[in-house]
Amino acid sequence: MQQRWLINLILVVIIFVLGAVTLYTLEQEKKRAQLPELTGLTAERIQTITIDRSDKEFIKLVKDDKGHWQLTKPFTLPANYFRVEKLLKILSEHHYNLVEDQQLNLADLKLDPPLATLTFDQLKIALGDKSPLDDGQRYIQINPKVYLITDTLFYSVNDDAVEWVGLSLIGEQPKITELKLPNYHLIQKEQRWVVDTTLPTEEIDTGQDALNTLIGNWQDLQAFNVERYQSNSVAQGAIEITLAGETQPLHFDLISTAPHFVMARPDKGVQYQLPKTQVDRLLQLPTKNQEVTAAKPPAKTEKASSDSPSKTPTE
Repeated sequence: MQQRWLINLILVVIIFVLGAVTLYTLEQEKKRAQLPELTGLTAERIQTITIDRSDKEFIKLVKDDKGHWQLTKPFTLPANYFRVEKLLKILSEHHYNLVEDQQLNLADLKLDPPLATLTFDQLKIALGDKSPLDDGQRYIQINPKVYLITDTLFYSVNDDAVEWVGLSLIGEQPKITELKLPNYHLIQKEQRWVVDTTLPTEEIDTGQDALNTLIGNWQDLQAFNVERYQSNSVAQGAIEITLAGETQPLHFDLISTAPHFVMARPDKGVQYQLPKTQVDRLLQLPTKNQEVTAAKPPAKTEKASSDSPSKTPTE
């Protein structure tokens, strides 16, 4: 009996502690939700972002007149949209704690000099060391206040600059007007595609549906990784893409299709890794034989009709 009573008491204590912890957590979340936004700036108004790291390349991003983010340093290419959006979220952060210790040593917090500095237009945010409590927070400084915020940015900010290059090879919402591939040259004339090819035309589907599909595959193309260009790469072919409103085409080197599908922009210093499943979809038009085979219904097995006279076995 005494043992059962002791177990019940322990359960009551556990329930009480869990309730207290839950209540405390909810109160803290409520207080944080009531905090003003960290900077008072809105992401939509920001036009320029810079990332200055102590031991890595300086990064600069600029919003163009269409609202798309472009890298201007150290590469001049469309920026990785998702990384920029994640970066901008710090402006409206609600989950932070103001460090009110008047005796702070900024050098001890790695804020003087900082490990990295983010500049949104004119606003500077310095990133310092992790919290000594190992609670997933990091010190930051904003004119001249010091805060602790959830550490979601530093490792992304500290990545190699090439990680900030967009995965779209030809930019956001591109419209192709001319495409040159190793075996095909497509150009748009009066809203229709005209194709010139080195291959026998009687074997290739050059209808508008096939050409539109090929162009669409390029306009929707996304790499799964971007790397720095390897200068020892040997091109297997050249690709040129002209976009609407542009006079100069984009130049790509076809580095390989197997075992990896890689295209490079030597002039920009990057190369893109693409899914191998995209090789034929990007570099080939379907053959007419493939089209006929795909359209032909499967052959049916003939069955003897029930109306047919049955044969009498030979006696």
